Amino acid sequence: MIPSTMRAIQLESFDGTEGLFVREVATPQPQAGQVLVKMHTAAVNPSDLMFLRGRYGVRRPLPTIPGFEGCGTVVAAGSVLGKLWVGRRIALATQGNFGTWAEYTIVNDKEVFPLRKSISDEQGAMMLVNPLTAWALMDRAVRDRHRGVLLNAANSALGRMIVRIAAARGLTSVAIVRQASQVDALKALGASAVVVSSADDFADQLADACRTHHAGIGFDAIAGTMTGTLLKALPGGARVLVYGALSLESTQVDVGTLLFGNRAVEGFWLTEWIRRHGTMRVVRAMIDIQGALAHTMTTEVLATYTLDQAATGIRAYQDNMGAGKIVLRMA
Repeated sequence: MIPSTMRAIQLESFDGTEGLFVREVATPQPQAGQVLVKMHTAAVNPSDLMFLRGRYGVRRPLPTIPGFEGCGTVVAAGSVLGKLWVGRRIALATQGNFGTWAEYTIVNDKEVFPLRKSISDEQGAMMLVNPLTAWALMDRAVRDRHRGVLLNAANSALGRMIVRIAAARGLTSVAIVRQASQVDALKALGASAVVVSSADDFADQLADACRTHHAGIGFDAIAGTMTGTLLKALPGGARVLVYGALSLESTQVDVGTLLFGNRAVEGFWLTEWIRRHGTMRVVRAMIDIQGALAHTMTTEVLATYTLDQAATGIRAYQDNMGAGKIVLRMA
């Protein structure tokens, strides 16, 4: 039986975790084209942290329930198509009016993906944003016939995925980390070269590694001055895809780097990639991701927090994102 009310993590001001409160709210009802999902687990990503500050590409009126992805079971539907999902455990991603940090959520019936029994609720909660982003970025590298890739934030969950995917597909990878202590772990995952950004000759090391390992495209999770550094280290004709802004700064690129070398900077937003490529491409990607989960797409989970502990867990993740991902357990 579906209760008339549910508990949810509600954002009441764009003040980060300080704006989060656990509230009793009305359980949403699915309309045509929607399904109601009883949430098991939900992920926390850098995009969620930006949303909490009102700095993400999607901004909803307050109060609102945050959370862009998770895992749950479909319990009701507002259409014939949606009824086919009832009783199925699914991964979901949503940027609609209802987030995933709640006991129930509403999602478009075309934005749910069935999960294999072998996949845990924890991994199921993180099946879309990071794995699908890594898959899409590497798909671009392969389609553009690059021999190697350059990436920063390489010790993040998504960065480690890119390194593993590159190795599995026979591409080289030049990985940037902040600390020397992270070098060996990235090389063990298959990174061709690992460069420490705090080194005095960082820019020279980076350019040399890109030449040696034939990196032709860059993936930037940081923005700020780092975008220009990546672009300058890459050869003529290269592209840097900016998919994050961990620095919380605007992208900065030297004009000469753009003008004299046919280099370019592009934005990558997973939501727009899904819109452009359509459901069938996403389904294909999800099949690949679930098949490769045990090898290249696994996400290390540092800790799991209950709904009541969510704000504490999100703060811990925010303060040390390199330590590992956290999962919120709604049930």
